[in-house]
Amino acid sequence: MGRAQVALALSTLAFASDLCAQGSIEAALRTLKQGQTVRIRVHGGDRIESRIISVRAESLALWLDGASAPLDGAAIDSLWVRGRATSTGAIVGAVVTGAGSSAAGLAFCKAVSESASSCGSDTTVPFFLAGAAGGALIGAAIGAGIPKWRLRYARVSTPG
Repeated sequence: MGRAQVALALSTLAFASDLCAQGSIEAALRTLKQGQTVRIRVHGGDRIESRIISVRAESLALWLDGASAPLDGAAIDSLWVRGRATSTGAIVGAVVTGAGSSAAGLAFCKAVSESASSCGSDTTVPFFLAGAAGGALIGAAIGAGIPKWRLRYARVSTPG
């Protein structure tokens, strides 16, 4: 697999969470769970950030912590859910550490080998895989501590 293909695959994974923002508000509300922290922009531009107490997708009602009445889902322009950057951290850690390990493996092979031509993919691939696995674990651990907002719904505005 070429570098361009790897970059395309990684960028597709990184932005896949935003694809679910293309659905309806009903579908977005069905994915919500009690206790999640959400960021909502309603008609008029007001922004609400709160924790979910209860969701009723069939009536488009969303009860938020501290609210005296449910929020009408029809009034929502955009809905974001707070998550963690675990998968992004794992991907970045795997790529960076895997590439570094592969280069270090090649340099090590050339330093100890009598012939530089004997250092090829059979040497660099195991170093890459080991480095990528370790980097993914470290990156996931770091990413788990980083909050990340994921778009679940965005109202499509019509020109006019």
